[in-house]
Amino acid sequence: MSFIEIYFWCALGVAISVVLPIIRKNLPTAGKVSTQSTWDVAKPIVMVGLFSLITALLLVAFLKDQLQDWRAALLAGYAWDSTLQKLKG
Repeated sequence: MSFIEIYFWCALGVAISVVLPIIRKNLPTAGKVSTQSTWDVAKPIVMVGLFSLITALLLVAFLKDQLQDWRAALLAGYAWDSTLQKLKG
């Protein structure tokens, strides 16, 4: 796969890692209604995601030989952003 294809799959993994927590936080819970707007919930997650997209270039540059399968690239992007979200707190 080319650098662009690998980066695309990494970026898709980052996008999945950004969207899942936003959806999870907006799911209704038993008897509770969320008072936060979707953007208030999404803003910090999206900011980390944007940072992840930029730094995913480094990830692809260093791991290009190991990321020859689209599944590996997708998981690498997801793991990268998910780890940064956890470190952010």
